[in-house]
Amino acid sequence: MRVALKKLEELIKKEKIITAVLPTGYGKSSFFKQNRQLLDEIGKTIHVLPLQAIVSDLYDKMKEVFSDELGYQMSLMIPDGVKRPFLSRKYMITTVDSFILDFYGIPVHELYRSKWHSDIAMLFTRASNIILDEYHLTVTLDTDDVASEFTKVITSIEKTIEYAKRKVIIFTATLPRNLVKGKTLVLAPEGHPFVTNDMIRVWDDEDEFISSFSTYTNKVKTYVTKKDKESLIKEVLRNYKDKRILIMLNHVKDVENLGNKFKECLFIHGLFTQESKERLINEIKNANYVISTQVIEAGVDISFDILITDVAPAFSLIQRVGRILRQPEEFDKKDMGEVYILVGDVKEQIKEVYDFEMTQETLKVLLSNRTENDKVEINWRLAETDKNKLDYLKLILSLESRINDIISSAKKNPDIEKFLNLITNIHLTPQKIIGEIDSLFGGSFIRSSALIPAIVRYENVEEHATLSWPRFQRLLTLAKKLRFSYNVIKGEKEDTKEIEIEKSEIIDDMPLVSIRRVINKIRKEEKELDEDLSGYIKIIPNGFVIPKDFIGIEEREGNKFYYVKGI
Repeated sequence: MRVALKKLEELIKKEKIITAVLPTGYGKSSFFKQNRQLLDEIGKTIHVLPLQAIVSDLYDKMKEVFSDELGYQMSLMIPDGVKRPFLSRKYMITTVDSFILDFYGIPVHELYRSKWHSDIAMLFTRASNIILDEYHLTVTLDTDDVASEFTKVITSIEKTIEYAKRKVIIFTATLPRNLVKGKTLVLAPEGHPFVTNDMIRVWDDEDEFISSFSTYTNKVKTYVTKKDKESLIKEVLRNYKDKRILIMLNHVKDVENLGNKFKECLFIHGLFTQESKERLINEIKNANYVISTQVIEAGVDISFDILITDVAPAFSLIQRVGRILRQPEEFDKKDMGEVYILVGDVKEQIKEVYDFEMTQETLKVLLSNRTENDKVEINWRLAETDKNKLDYLKLILSLESRINDIISSAKKNPDIEKFLNLITNIHLTPQKIIGEIDSLFGGSFIRSSALIPAIVRYENVEEHATLSWPRFQRLLTLAKKLRFSYNVIKGEKEDTKEIEIEKSEIIDDMPLVSIRRVINKIRKEEKELDEDLSGYIKIIPNGFVIPKDFIGIEEREGNKFYYVKGI
């Protein structure tokens, strides 16, 4: 019996906006799998997640319950899954990017066409209940201004909650208090400093999650260490051959380098193709040693015995440690778990990924609780009844001051809010909207940059990837020119063609406009008119073809997994 899930059911029936602050592994994401009748009661629902890997994982869990009422939307393909770009099925699972674009009438699959079915996109999203599941963990992409990206995500979501017509349910283990909305449910003991007077606090010693993880610090030891990364990995792999070990690093290049060095470790990062990533996530569930970036940080239901991780802000560390002895039954059986937080040159460790001040505040709290031999006593999975002991909710409190600064900064620069109000209330052409997104926000009002479609073609394999705009520009600079792949439909026949694109055809600060120019060039070549969307579409863009010199291959027991090399 999980007492907070019972209370959550009551709140969903009564309230319009609910935030549930519950530990990692408590059952938030799969809540409606156990509460199908409640979903029938409240109606069509869209479940929004921060990472594509989690969409696939949750879809697999939900399909046995929802069957032909389940759909998904993201660029990653789910084998045998039902993709619905307009988010039209009863229970839809999607990413923050896809959802926000559709919510504001920018159909993600029609982004580069001259006309959009904006009304349909807005109708299906705004007539749905919305689950926002750890939305603030949307991964940063190659940006020097991490705070700016965080501001984009927070502002876009807050405006979405304001415009939402149906229920909004926020699922989180790690959202700071100053970002919670509506009636807030917290699993915490009486007198816990995270809980405010207007929150609904629940706690029951009979809850099997509470009874298991109340002894957490006796079993799972945490160390904050300055040891050399490679030396520590060698030491742990040597000493714990019978344990499952997860190594989570902040940068693609580190994962790639160490993955190629430690051949016994399977490795995965965000530049793997969508198809390879899907297969790798299935492999990870049975692998003993894994090196990864944040791509599996939240929501993927995997469990290890030992974690080695780069330092990161509290919300990210909590998610990573949530992969260690994840479920109560496993926790009760295992004899030990360990967490090593690597601290080196912090600015370099979190560069272009996390906010430095958030990371420093997190580290300050951890170090102030450090005892002998770099050890920190902290319960990463459950709020502590002992007021003097550190736990994950107390660690989240360390971020509040910095979050307040970011929120204040957003209010001083209201471009995102003005833009979202504009496209909600005034009809603009797709060309105008794309131009505004480029000129105001560098290609995305959700992320630091636009995502660029890419094709990885090797021997007889063709798979799909996405690159951030800065990474794509670095690739284009090195390659000088690229080819763009597209399909042409003629009757029942579909041919794949390519067109060469010079660096001079790409506008530096205008990613969406640049892609649109490429596609317009193709349409002229193929004589496709794009004025009447009721007609048949001949051209289907695929993406930029990655040159072979920039393709990496991970081989495991005869299987090949493809990725774009870190550049």
